[in-house]
Amino acid sequence: MASPLFTWSETKHVIKGVPFPGTPDPTACDIHAVTDDSRSVVPGALFIAIEGELTDGHRYLSQAVESRGAAICVSKPPTPDIVAKCAAFDVPCLLVSDTLNAFQALSHRHRTRLSDLQVVGITGSCGKTSSKEMIAAVLEGAFADCVLKTEGNTNNHFGVPRNLLRLNVNHRFAVLELGSNHPGEIAALTSLVSPDTGMVCNIGRAHLEFFGDTAGVAREKGDILAGTVPEGTAVLPYEADHVETLRQKAGERRIVTFGESPEADVSMLYLGRQDSQFAVQLTIKATAEERQFRWGLGGRHQAMNAAGAAAVGLALDLPLSTITEGLRQTRLPGMRMSVQEVGGVHWVNDAYNANPDSIRAAALWFRELTEHVHPQQRVIVLGDMLELHPDTEAAEHDAVLEWVSEAFREARVVAVGPRMHRAADKLGMTRFPDAEAARDHIRSNLRPEDWVFLKGSRGIHLETVLP
Repeated sequence: MASPLFTWSETKHVIKGVPFPGTPDPTACDIHAVTDDSRSVVPGALFIAIEGELTDGHRYLSQAVESRGAAICVSKPPTPDIVAKCAAFDVPCLLVSDTLNAFQALSHRHRTRLSDLQVVGITGSCGKTSSKEMIAAVLEGAFADCVLKTEGNTNNHFGVPRNLLRLNVNHRFAVLELGSNHPGEIAALTSLVSPDTGMVCNIGRAHLEFFGDTAGVAREKGDILAGTVPEGTAVLPYEADHVETLRQKAGERRIVTFGESPEADVSMLYLGRQDSQFAVQLTIKATAEERQFRWGLGGRHQAMNAAGAAAVGLALDLPLSTITEGLRQTRLPGMRMSVQEVGGVHWVNDAYNANPDSIRAAALWFRELTEHVHPQQRVIVLGDMLELHPDTEAAEHDAVLEWVSEAFREARVVAVGPRMHRAADKLGMTRFPDAEAARDHIRSNLRPEDWVFLKGSRGIHLETVLP
């Protein structure tokens, strides 16, 4: 059998666990995997029962024990029947004060033992996943089969430990997203990850209900730079709002910047649509080297993400030719700039999330993508933006719809969700309280060769409008 992930004594020491009376306390119990999902428990796995947002892992202790896991970890005393089952199946039980902390502590210990690993940590108001995919594509092009990246939407205090525990000795790089919607979360996640390269994609108007304004966003996101290892590199946008806050957070670390300005270490020029693709030019300031490439991702915002990925590549001493070839291979996961044709209608699904900045950026890309069609063949479906400050969210929804009505004068605009509904009512736009109510109207009014653009916060579920 492969070497264990943790020994029993190390596990108890790291999580400060105490064997629960009546359950086995073996002298040797190797841990070969750690999971917080009872469905993935196999022999040799430690199941940590975490009380999460949707369910409580303590409800599934019986399943974990019956799967003959190596051990279970709890923060609530197990019931007598679970204690009896642990004894019957010879499964030890460790009691800790906080199982989430235990899960995180084990993931951090695992990360720090991989001394040859280079970790790239990424945060920002939007574009984290796109940037992660781009950076991973660049690294995979240079170092095949030894790059781990964040899976799915796992950038929070549950997901980051899961990704860290997927690492093994064959990985040379890890590209990890860190998300945040409350102050202090980026600092906490960064302490788990210990990035060698910390990157802020951008500073925008997201989660303002908790950060207050973009200055608060910059303070929060900048914590990834403050938590990057002292000898590491801070990658940040040259033209970002409150960029001085980011520079202060970076301290004495090496700084690599990206942006449209020629003063940035990596500057980008978006060259727009060329045939069926989109062109970008990147320039390295220090050497004046420049290179153009084409890819399937349109829009200035994605070109900016490419510049950020190139800045990470520069920080890791990769040549620009390798960087641009990796970027060219980038593919984004679902509900991000996804284009599909159904019955002659083209659906553009970018409904993964939304804030005022990302809506404008994605809508401009949609306009570019559909420049060959008649303006009346465009259908703009916008859902509520759910991460804004309560004092400004009404004005922000008003402003977005007013902007769309100017930028797409002949398009059909459909507003979805209570906030968009209120704003659209003032402008006399078509509006619905939710996606289900909007679905039949949108589908029944489409014509062949129409292009439909979907953009809204995840809670609005605009993807349900798709056929």
